Amino acid sequence: MNGLPTPEAEQHRNDVRIGLVLSDPDLTEAIAGGGAFGGAYSAAVAQNMYDRYHEEAIDDAKRLVTVDEVGPRSWLVRLPIVNCAVFETGEGLVVADTGMAPAGPAILQAIRTVSDAPIHTIIYTHAHVDHCMGTWALMADNPRVIAHHDAIRRFDRYVRLRGSISRYLSQPLASFPASGDDWVPPTETFTDTMSITVGGEQFDLIHRRGETDDQLYVSVPGRQAVASADYYQGFLPNAGNGKRVQRYVEEWAIALREMVALEPRFLLPAHGEPVVDDPDRIAEVLTVHAEALEHIVAHTLDGLNQRLRQDEVADSVALPSRLAEHPTLNEQYVSPADISRMVMKQYCGWWDDIPSHWSPARFDQQAVAICELAGGVDAVVARARELAEADPVMACHLIDWAWFADPNNRGTGRAVLDLYINRITTTTHNTQEALMYLDHMTDVQLGMDRTGG
Repeated sequence: MNGLPTPEAEQHRNDVRIGLVLSDPDLTEAIAGGGAFGGAYSAAVAQNMYDRYHEEAIDDAKRLVTVDEVGPRSWLVRLPIVNCAVFETGEGLVVADTGMAPAGPAILQAIRTVSDAPIHTIIYTHAHVDHCMGTWALMADNPRVIAHHDAIRRFDRYVRLRGSISRYLSQPLASFPASGDDWVPPTETFTDTMSITVGGEQFDLIHRRGETDDQLYVSVPGRQAVASADYYQGFLPNAGNGKRVQRYVEEWAIALREMVALEPRFLLPAHGEPVVDDPDRIAEVLTVHAEALEHIVAHTLDGLNQRLRQDEVADSVALPSRLAEHPTLNEQYVSPADISRMVMKQYCGWWDDIPSHWSPARFDQQAVAICELAGGVDAVVARARELAEADPVMACHLIDWAWFADPNNRGTGRAVLDLYINRITTTTHNTQEALMYLDHMTDVQLGMDRTGG
């Protein structure tokens, strides 16, 4: 494809990105704070999730994998970033999710420490990279592979938008899927619910749109267990990621309430720690997560019905203290405002209620006009630096105007780096927000390097 970056350019960009992180101890700590997504952290695995041949990532996954026995013949295989649920039956193993591509060998290694039974069935809870790409290493027993029918369309989206999505996922384009041959597709699909019997045991697959439109959870009624996919994550759900396609907050809450009604004794999440033999605790955590999402939805729809601007709606959302202070609702990856924006994205058009934004001038053209009005780019940069301590958010607004007005200005580029480092290290933020700032800083540093800044 013309215009896509070369592997060499991508490697250089990644080196610059890492260099920025390591340049400041406070920045390193702030960026690394939430990156493990409830599990062990490996930079090699996180940065090469689609690469089944990356030796360092494979070795890290094997070194860091653990197996938690959560019930009789039931285990949670815990990998860097993600988990896989494994159930042994008289007919073979049922495996819910298979991790990212380099984790496949580690999953097989972990499984073989607790069972030598053949892998009978693999279930994809959804077609995100960290849930379905390790299957290639688990196919020796020729298992059936089951997913919701929209999983195939979701994977096709990776192929069609590989240049865009690889950027937003911070993944090398060279290892990103280029065709349907780059994953193990399901052998069976369904549309609503599906019950299967393996070794005389029932497994119920229930589809509810949530993090994706193809997501499902797995109930094993004979064991009073639920593999909850990404509906429950042990922190404020990742339901408002600004770099991801539509997420379905209302149906997400419905799925959580449905799981409560099942009265499980064992909760096996795809991220974070299991909840074992504690039905009251399981009911509590699933319920507070549902209530948090429902509260955000209600606030958002009420604000829209009051005809508030969308930025006013998102800015005013806040969880009640009993939810905000709950230990499983910490703002690790997104904020309530981010989730509110995702709700609005589902219900509203692309217009943000600012009249001039309907047919706007290009942002860099706007930036030139604003800086001219302020007395030039240097004046805007100076004012941004003045505001850095008292109002780092507004300081970043100003430096964005300056940068987009004149990206070849050496002083502006240096100020971008300083002000966004300050914002990441001194203000409250979530992981996705910090990573977005880091990506922008990387682009600015690359621009400065090209022009000798």
